[in-house]
Amino acid sequence: MLFTAPIFLFIFLPLFLLAYYTLSSRVQVRNYIALAASVLFFAWGEPVYVLFLIAGTFIDYCVSLVVAPQARGSVRTKKLVLTGAIVLNVAALVFSKYLDFIVTQILQPLEHLHHWHVEPPHFPLLLGISFITFHRISYLVDSFKGRAVPPRGFLDCALYIFLFPQLIAGPIIRYHDIGRQIQAREHTVEGFLTGFNRFAVGLAKKLLFADPLGILADRIFGFPAAELSPLYAWGGIVAYTLQLYFDFSGYSDMAIGLGRMMGFRFPENFNRPYTALSVTDFWRRWHISLSSWMKQYLYIPLGGNRASPARTYLNLWIVFVVSGIWHGANWTFLAWGAYYGTFLCIERALANSRLSALVPPAPLRWLATILIVMVSWVLFRAPTIEHAWHYIGAMFGAGTAVADKLQPWGLVFGNRELVMMALGAVLACVRIPRLEGRWTAAFRAAWSDTMTIQGNAALSVQFLVTLMLTLVSAAAIASAEYVPFLYFRF
Repeated sequence: MLFTAPIFLFIFLPLFLLAYYTLSSRVQVRNYIALAASVLFFAWGEPVYVLFLIAGTFIDYCVSLVVAPQARGSVRTKKLVLTGAIVLNVAALVFSKYLDFIVTQILQPLEHLHHWHVEPPHFPLLLGISFITFHRISYLVDSFKGRAVPPRGFLDCALYIFLFPQLIAGPIIRYHDIGRQIQAREHTVEGFLTGFNRFAVGLAKKLLFADPLGILADRIFGFPAAELSPLYAWGGIVAYTLQLYFDFSGYSDMAIGLGRMMGFRFPENFNRPYTALSVTDFWRRWHISLSSWMKQYLYIPLGGNRASPARTYLNLWIVFVVSGIWHGANWTFLAWGAYYGTFLCIERALANSRLSALVPPAPLRWLATILIVMVSWVLFRAPTIEHAWHYIGAMFGAGTAVADKLQPWGLVFGNRELVMMALGAVLACVRIPRLEGRWTAAFRAAWSDTMTIQGNAALSVQFLVTLMLTLVSAAAIASAEYVPFLYFRF
């Protein structure tokens, strides 16, 4: 069940909110309602494997009681138990997501060495398994470190794992960010309306921008990459660059909005990443919750920047290779992570050298950053390394332009797609100046990532914007023939 599905928007969500706010005002009872709805939400797509997820969550809960600072036992024993639980969670992720890749891409090509044939097991890819695994590791580590309020019982732990707004596409919420909110949070009309506005903005991003641009990107990437002209290749990657941003940030907005409607405050996941002036700045703005998780649970345990410069660069590179693998079971994702790890190491090395005083103008830094990012998205989108290599070559003039002659420009890049690309580029890449005044502040509050509203003007504008976006999005759903979900494999 997706946030853009009619059954979610017009049946599941209204019935859930009705039960959540009318059956009881006690937080504990509302937690039960939210948990029941979240399990139903997951079971809608995984009716059998939801039982395995519940069982795994119960094991994690029991482990958290054993490894907590107040529990009896030596630190060494607790670390062994914690390590075992983390290995178990990672193994579940590997079996669901990577085992077929390991067999077909590594074991089968080496059959001449081990002289035995291995068939891929074809285990099902569980919905949102990567996000779920990171949430469970966060819960275990935070319990061991004593960084969060302990759960009152298994149901608190289960609600953290299953909470449906962030279940399938994030943001990645660390347990110590939300543990106290599970036990006590505030429900207000202002918070509900602000959350509804945020949800409507995310829905509009997904349906009005990401999906039309996705049709164009799929069309271009469906051509033989070596037969594209630079114009077609750049047009395709611009469309995909915008599609990915509006799709993922749209889902994050919807998740944050849904959480706000339930009284939760989730961390932000995007901060206008396509305005970044360096690759490092880009990763402070793109998928912020993933960067934060990787820093807290991988980069710092590896030693972070406390070791020698060479070890720091290696730690940074490892983190991004792992991030790439986390995104998908394909060599292209590994290459994508290594690509970013390399550029981040280069930027860090330059910042620590004498060249750090030579700072190019901001427009040049932005142009260099966006070019690096767009080339990375070719690796992210391409089905194979070979396809990505030919596509990047076509971007820089190595294509044969055969596809252009078979598919004229006007049949590939229609007027609607061109308008969406232009408008999307302005919304995603242009820095909006900060204007003064009551009504401009109200409009900024209605469209920005703010989690609060102040004054009647902001409330009125926000309600009108929400109503308009909801109606337009509902019309888009009614007429949509193509509503992809980019993050199913995650």
